[in-house]
Amino acid sequence: MIRSCRNNKQNGLSLIELLVAIIIGLFITIGISSVYVGNKRSSMTTDELSLLQANGRAVLEQLTQVIQHTGYKATRSSLDKDMFILGAVATSKCTGGADSVANTGLFNPIENDKARGDTIGVVYLGDDLLTTDCTGTQMPADCRLSDSDTAPPVAAAKIYNYFKADVNADGMPVLTCGGSLNAAEEEIAEGVENLQISYGEDADGDGIADRFVNSDEVSNWGGIVSVNVAVLVRSLNPVAVHASARKYQLLDDVVISTNDKYLRAVFTSTIRLRNATS
Repeated sequence: MIRSCRNNKQNGLSLIELLVAIIIGLFITIGISSVYVGNKRSSMTTDELSLLQANGRAVLEQLTQVIQHTGYKATRSSLDKDMFILGAVATSKCTGGADSVANTGLFNPIENDKARGDTIGVVYLGDDLLTTDCTGTQMPADCRLSDSDTAPPVAAAKIYNYFKADVNADGMPVLTCGGSLNAAEEEIAEGVENLQISYGEDADGDGIADRFVNSDEVSNWGGIVSVNVAVLVRSLNPVAVHASARKYQLLDDVVISTNDKYLRAVFTSTIRLRNATS
């Protein structure tokens, strides 16, 4: 019997075939990487935008909660034009002997067109129904107004609140609040780059604003019945690949120009002063 043997030869890849395979694999890797990076950037943009929107709404809510109480007079007295901080803030003694203002240095008269916009300072009286300043610090019972004969003087029951846009030690733009019941101002929101305020002045006593003006144009602070608020809020982190120039309109007379990689949005609200009287 004759057995025939056939040699099976195994052929390898040629150099050209190997190079082609490597190039194809490289293109696939680049494609996958591009999709991953694009999806990651899109996700980051969506997250930053959602956070920006939530932050802006929260800022307006915080400002509204405090400013709408401007001029609240409890069961006694009337604040009239003293419902805004237009001069130096003084402390008074409560019935227990404590100071009504923890740090008078936190407050300045309302200012217009500062480096980061306007400032606003509002005043209301504290009683058992309204006990906190803008930092959430609670007024002691012996400083609150009541119908009791031992109630403190009106001056001791004043609660002062002062808002401004600023930059903290880390370079983050913030909205700060100085409250009369707290010894230091507090950051109440991050990302707030500019604050603009205009005041609705009632000229004919019908409780409706006849014009909105800047603080340096108000003719009768006792006639302010509403406040327009606009805040420019930016994302906490840069999002865009390249810097781009943009402009943002705040109220009627202010335009803010930027040129960077951050997202921004303007949030506005009109706050009615429920306790104001013309």
